[in-house]
Amino acid sequence: MQQILTFDECAFVIVLLFWISAIARKEHTTRSNRIMFRMLTLVLVAVTADLGAASMNNYVSGGENNIILAYLFNYIYFAAHNLLLPFYVLYVYSSIDIWHLFMNSRYQRILWWTLVIVDVIVLLLNGSFITVFTITPDVVYKRGPWVSVFYVVAAVYIAWVFIILIKYRKYIDRRKMTTLFFLFSIVLVGLTIQMFYSVMLVECYSIALAVLFFMVMERRDDNQVNPITGALKYTSFTERMTKNSYSMKPISLIFVKIMNNNNLHMYLGLKGHNEFLSFVTGQTHKLCMDNGLNDDIYYMENGLYAVVCEGTDEERVSRTAEQIMEKLSAETHFANLTVIPDVRMCVVFHPQDVHDAQTLFSLSTNFHRTLPDTKEVHYYRDFKDNKEYQVRNDLDEILRRAVENHGFEMYYQPIYSVKEKKFVAAEAMIRLNDPVYGQVPPALFIPAAEINGYIHDIGEFVFEDVIRFISTLDMDKLGLRYIEVNLSASQCIEVDLVDKIRSLMFEHGVEPRHLSFELTEAATDMNPEIVDMNIHKLHEFGVQIALDDYGTGYSNIKRTTGLPINQVKLDKSFVDMIDDPQMCIVIQDTIAMFKEMGIEVLVEGVEQEAVARKFSDLAADLIQGCELMQGFYFCKPLPAKEFLSFLEGRS
Repeated sequence: MQQILTFDECAFVIVLLFWISAIARKEHTTRSNRIMFRMLTLVLVAVTADLGAASMNNYVSGGENNIILAYLFNYIYFAAHNLLLPFYVLYVYSSIDIWHLFMNSRYQRILWWTLVIVDVIVLLLNGSFITVFTITPDVVYKRGPWVSVFYVVAAVYIAWVFIILIKYRKYIDRRKMTTLFFLFSIVLVGLTIQMFYSVMLVECYSIALAVLFFMVMERRDDNQVNPITGALKYTSFTERMTKNSYSMKPISLIFVKIMNNNNLHMYLGLKGHNEFLSFVTGQTHKLCMDNGLNDDIYYMENGLYAVVCEGTDEERVSRTAEQIMEKLSAETHFANLTVIPDVRMCVVFHPQDVHDAQTLFSLSTNFHRTLPDTKEVHYYRDFKDNKEYQVRNDLDEILRRAVENHGFEMYYQPIYSVKEKKFVAAEAMIRLNDPVYGQVPPALFIPAAEINGYIHDIGEFVFEDVIRFISTLDMDKLGLRYIEVNLSASQCIEVDLVDKIRSLMFEHGVEPRHLSFELTEAATDMNPEIVDMNIHKLHEFGVQIALDDYGTGYSNIKRTTGLPINQVKLDKSFVDMIDDPQMCIVIQDTIAMFKEMGIEVLVEGVEQEAVARKFSDLAADLIQGCELMQGFYFCKPLPAKEFLSFLEGRS
């Protein structure tokens, strides 16, 4: 009989340690954890009662009080034991995030309660009309025939769990699936052994082993919590949204973006910024709880949060979102410094507004760039049918389609020579034609491509297509000196940039003098050593270098003039202020300065005759020395064939 006590004692120690640990770690805040804690408590009660009953059976002789105590231990054991599987069924529904399916299914809830009530009635009727167990006068436990009802009910629960895990396997990651299967498998083995060998009371021990394995595996979920913010990590968010895309569970999402997060980091320092992020999590959770919302908060890095609430109570969620916006946007203090966060917010209801995970992922990371830049709570439903918003929000997918399906096309805008009074060059401009949204402006897809990395694929296409196009032209006959190609900041720091361009030009037989590369001021500041090396090598190879959008950056003269620049292009926003007397002086002096340096000046964005005249009429004594112009006044960007027809019509 010592074997019985050994099993129960081991089980008691295992379960007690985890029960105490769960209390100390406060692991019963979420519904799943609350259910797990109740299961753990039931296991502890069952193991304690089984240990007490076994002790009575082994060490106590007859006597009325001892018999009553033995009955009490066994009743407590069966009561706690029989509730384990019902709670395990609830835990499975909750942990794989399909709780709503159980709550919305009347038949499942009726079945659950029926099985619980059957166990309770059978246990209460023990000794009256039926026999589940008896205690002999010498305090020996004996099983009765009706104990089999408990095993039948347990079999129904186990089959139920098995069906859930198989039916909804798409919602469950492999680790959790293994854990859930192992939990009831080891219990099933214990039940089977004890059912056929009643003296081998290993059932509680098998439950304790299952708890041990389960809790160890579930401890890994702690790694999903960001220790600084106290919020769950982005990986947990993606897992949950993927499950929701299958189950179509009604949830509400509040996306919160701290726009000045990087500035706050520099301003507050590491410690103060960490306190700020923790403050955002805590205040957001408190407001959700105050409004009766069951929430999970995810921190997706760089000041981006996602608050996921169960259900779609729009009034409650909207009220909470407004309160979060008001609270987080208010002046507060960290590390003795005053902070005013710049907050953007978007509310989404699933599945009414969005029903697939990929759209949610894209929305979560892009909403602050695609929605109006205002400090108010935005609702996705108000924008989801707007075409411009759809394009902005779907740019990653648009770019993927364009790269994979060759959705890009090169256009060419002629460049006019003021002195020669004819078109002498052209700028190559990329266009994107999407099968879903039609033509997407470069101002939208280029910044997105620089963020998601597609800019390198676009650059490859542009180099190949433009150089191939130049190879088909008789540049001298058309009167063209060169074709300009834009270099993005990302391309400027490619270590193999020059070799790539040389190879393409040799392959197509294009002379270096027929190609010019435009780079922006911002590009010159990215990794200056590599940028300088690339620009100097390209210039030495014979291609021209133009500084694009001059006047939009910091205009570091020392930095930009240190590069072998042949041409400076004045940005349109710079030129639009030509009627301002003070700005006119700045423009005139700027042109004069570059002319003294031997750098050609091109004016971009000329859309009106009056502006063109000011830059071309040398007798006007306003702007002198400007060599080149381009803009809609002269010609809009044209596809290759139309561009050639335009030039041939003027030759």
